[in-house]
Amino acid sequence: MEVSVTRNPKLRTACDRCYELKERCERATASAPCVRCERLSFVCLTVRPVRPVGRRAHYGKDFASRMTSGKRRKLEQYQLSIDACLDALADLQPKDKELLLFFLSQPESLDHFVVCSSFQAEQQHSLVTQLPATPLLLKDAYLACAIMLKQLQSGSVTGVDTSACIGYISKAMSALRSLPVLRPQDTVLCHTLGSLLAFSIYSAIGVGVPDICRYCLSTTNPFVGTAMPDAHKDPWQSFLVVLEIMDCLVYRRKPTRTILVPTFVVDRRLGLCLPLLPYYHDLCVISNSLLNTTDVGILARLQKQLDGIHTVVESWQPSHSDQLIEQFNSADIVNLLAQAKVYRLGALLVGHRLRFPFGCEDAQAEIWSKEAMMEFELAKRVTKRSLRFVTLPFIVAAVEVRDASLRFSTLQRVDDYVDHYAPFMQKATKIFLSRVWHERDLNLTSRWFDSIHKPCPVIDAIDATCFGIS
Repeated sequence: MEVSVTRNPKLRTACDRCYELKERCERATASAPCVRCERLSFVCLTVRPVRPVGRRAHYGKDFASRMTSGKRRKLEQYQLSIDACLDALADLQPKDKELLLFFLSQPESLDHFVVCSSFQAEQQHSLVTQLPATPLLLKDAYLACAIMLKQLQSGSVTGVDTSACIGYISKAMSALRSLPVLRPQDTVLCHTLGSLLAFSIYSAIGVGVPDICRYCLSTTNPFVGTAMPDAHKDPWQSFLVVLEIMDCLVYRRKPTRTILVPTFVVDRRLGLCLPLLPYYHDLCVISNSLLNTTDVGILARLQKQLDGIHTVVESWQPSHSDQLIEQFNSADIVNLLAQAKVYRLGALLVGHRLRFPFGCEDAQAEIWSKEAMMEFELAKRVTKRSLRFVTLPFIVAAVEVRDASLRFSTLQRVDDYVDHYAPFMQKATKIFLSRVWHERDLNLTSRWFDSIHKPCPVIDAIDATCFGIS
């Protein structure tokens, strides 16, 4: 017997996938998954704005003026706090004050710092409140980031600005080395300073970031598991962790730390993906162990661990996603869910390649790769914005592309999905993908992370010795 389809003539109820593809969306009830999504095993979502058919209601001028005046008062109060913050900085040069005003008073300029626009104001508030407490430690890192953001905003890079940025980076690195981490509260400052350095170094220099991540995480490690602040109080920790994980996957190293994941939090950079980081950490550890052992018993145990990770990650879904509607706009929700999906697929692909070399079980890897690439593009079409902080899953999915024409289009997408603030990383990723594809076609490498070519640029000038680490 055919299931009848319920339609509400007052609302547009097509799910997001059917809406984007302009397909007929049929479902038994308004809350049930549609026939198409259920048949293709997709998660059926309707998170874009759903509005009544017909003309929109118009509110009176009094309502609009009240909203505008309230927003204006809030902005004026916030500007006063920024001015007071800058006035408290001793011997601040006019040019430096101008840069800090740009950095702290324009939330939209912080778009490269957060996964979605809903976090811009929160990120701005966090930066403003931290500076007065430790101005000497943070000022130069803020100035380096301000120059970087101005260059990204203008689309032009000058030698003078880059030289000035490197000068501020050098001072900020000295501040990081001199920072004593003696109590749990100091970890937040260390992670903030290290993360701001990571942003500016990726933009101005392009190398040395993994060493900074390792230094910060190893320095603060004694406080992990005792009184480490949660993700709301220490929002930069996860950023350092994922940057180091990416480097560890490429070079088959053990990460410094696995992150402590709270019950539910939407991270400013990793969104809903925090629960997946422990699995990425474990994959790095297994990869390193596989590289350094030939013992049959140990290899069997590692394969069993990979099977266990695969089972958990394959069925993983973001928790409490129903709460997103109360906190985020529809475009941000689409991006958050898409980011979570590509990180999940990335973890499946990493585990798959640890179990199977190129030429073995390639069909499954290709399915996951295509699914991830489709998710990247679908989110961009719906929201008119590329996903942020997805460099890791993009590279993992891209290495599995085998068709020549798809490889060409994948290279064109690098600038969209490899972090916009890291032009050196974008260039290195294009070279890496081209060479790994070539090696794979000629059977010169069995796994992408065994290639002699790496997507993460490294240099000897900024290494662990800079931080006094043996």
